Amino acid sequence: MQEIWLSGKKNNMDIFLKIAGLILLSGLKFFLAPTSTVLAGFSFWETIFITTSGGVIGFVVFFRFGILLSAWFQKRFQRKKKSLFNKKNRFIVRIKSSSGRIGIALLTPCLISIPIGAIISANYFSKQKGTVLINIVSVVLWSFILTYITLYVKS
Repeated sequence: MQEIWLSGKKNNMDIFLKIAGLILLSGLKFFLAPTSTVLAGFSFWETIFITTSGGVIGFVVFFRFGILLSAWFQKRFQRKKKSLFNKKNRFIVRIKSSSGRIGIALLTPCLISIPIGAIISANYFSKQKGTVLINIVSVVLWSFILTYITLYVKS
């Protein structure tokens, strides 16, 4: 990517928009972000930085949104709670019961997606210290793993 910066072949605004789009992709669909970033021509460390930044920003934004959403639902719907069980809810409850916030954090970037995982974490673990940090570490870990796999398959 340095050759593009130094040679001036690309407009700086094009590069900025490409990076901004990849950061947005990392915050929403993290599993696809490292592959997209590598295919866009970025190096290993640039890919790590872009995907980690987007994943962390996405997690923090959706975690805060999840706290607000949870508070709003509690105020709005204080009637008796219906037990709604389907495959998705059973999967989430099983993970929550068996491995807690670490299990949710490890599955969030790849299997659950960052927005849904952040809202689940906010709903169940927002009062526990370290929840955000555990999820950030998970995003960094998955960023390294997926970038390495992408570069290994590409070469």
